Amino acid sequence: MNRRLLLGSADELVVQRVSSVCEELGDELVHVCVTSNEVPDAVSGFQPDVLILAESLGPVPVLDLIRQIARQDPFVGILLLSSTSDPELFRVAMEAGARSIAPLGFTIDDLGQRIESAAAWAGIVRSHIAGDTSRVLGSGHVVALAGSKGGVGTSTLAVHTALEAAADGRRTCLVDLDLQTGDLSTLLNISHRRDVTDLIGLVGEISGQTLDDVLFRHTSGLHVLLGPREGERAEEITEAVGRAVIGALKSRFDVVVVDVGSVLTPAGASAVEIADRAVLVATPDVLSMRGCRRTARLWDRLRLRPEKDVTVLLNRISRGVEVQPDLAARLARLPISEVGVPASFRSFEAAANTGDPQRLVDRDTRRALARVAESLGVRQPAETARRSAETGRRAARRRDAGQVAIEFMGLLPLLGIVLACLVQGVLIGYGHVLAGQAAAAAARVAVSPDRSDGDIEARARQELPGAWQDGLTVTVGDRWSDPDSEVTVRVTTPSFIPGVTGLFGDALIAESTAQMRFEGRRP
Repeated sequence: MNRRLLLGSADELVVQRVSSVCEELGDELVHVCVTSNEVPDAVSGFQPDVLILAESLGPVPVLDLIRQIARQDPFVGILLLSSTSDPELFRVAMEAGARSIAPLGFTIDDLGQRIESAAAWAGIVRSHIAGDTSRVLGSGHVVALAGSKGGVGTSTLAVHTALEAAADGRRTCLVDLDLQTGDLSTLLNISHRRDVTDLIGLVGEISGQTLDDVLFRHTSGLHVLLGPREGERAEEITEAVGRAVIGALKSRFDVVVVDVGSVLTPAGASAVEIADRAVLVATPDVLSMRGCRRTARLWDRLRLRPEKDVTVLLNRISRGVEVQPDLAARLARLPISEVGVPASFRSFEAAANTGDPQRLVDRDTRRALARVAESLGVRQPAETARRSAETGRRAARRRDAGQVAIEFMGLLPLLGIVLACLVQGVLIGYGHVLAGQAAAAAARVAVSPDRSDGDIEARARQELPGAWQDGLTVTVGDRWSDPDSEVTVRVTTPSFIPGVTGLFGDALIAESTAQMRFEGRRP
């Protein structure tokens, strides 16, 4: 977990044991103070999350040292190691500024739980001071999904809602509190020997390490707490167990999605009460709407959640069904979510049958699930994500701007050569057009018997721009002996850049012939 710990103790055995616990928990023991005089400077220099002080540390009495550190740095969690469990000592230590007291004969779980509690408290204070409430202990967003009746798709939506949150980069835990008929292990193809029953005897002592042992880590990064493998053990998951489990998960995960099922149990009731969002999953039919109304009233009577604080999420919606959202709202008398999941059973079929959610490939369904996750507050809205991505892209473009400029300057000569060749090609084509026009004009002049060869060439020259006139040659057939002779005009396309003549060769020569019908008589 990478918390920074500072230890104050001159006892080598205590130092070794604390070091072993830190190594086991993944925490960092940044420094060991052997006298109380070293502690204030060490706290200022190392800025630990937790300060562990042995009661035997001297020469300054440890309670006075705790008061001094609490005034010096009120953001550090102070943990006292004591050989006694005197309630009076506990009271005085807490008044002095300590967060907890651990016995000198501590176990890994004993010390680990207290370290975690002290570090979490320190995180709360620092986050509030910094104005960042997203890291506050217990600020994890809990969503409880319950079914209006069986078979409405509660478990499926719980799975995909949790996966959407995990895909958004949030630490997410999916909890199966459908204790008798839970299907999360099947939907995710999980075979795990640990489940929620392993936490029954640990109410009030659930540590991070305990959760790590019980939770299953899915390949998607999602953490899963499974329900009992034997349905008859559901009655062992009491309200106290449910409240302790949800509270522990809420403090360690950004998002906790709870599948409550369609039958209310004591543990499910605690999840509904604790949840930030309580959602009733329903299908657009009268039976399901009545089930929503009945469940919401039950929750209200049990003081778990007022009816106005319950949202109905419609699954399998379609324009072809009789119960549309407006009618559903009137039947259930509850708020209906603006987003829902379209009726597309076949798109879920492969994913549900194989336990591989990635086999859900229908784009419309996936977009609908993403919008559901956004509406429940477990996924960043697409527009915000798009803006963040665009900001990242703009930053990347700024970083790459210099490199792009250098590369462009390197390509500039080559681009110039290509452009020059293209222009020269256009000029060659234009030369052929001009040669044809000049030949036709010369042929019209050549049919007149009073026109000389010089007149014919002059007429052809008039059709050419100045740059093409330099290379003009006009050849006139023998008009007197062959009435159907031809006039041939040959022009040379000017060079766009020096040296291009050798590159294009004869392609620069444009030649065109026009036939004439000469009816004159030799004088």
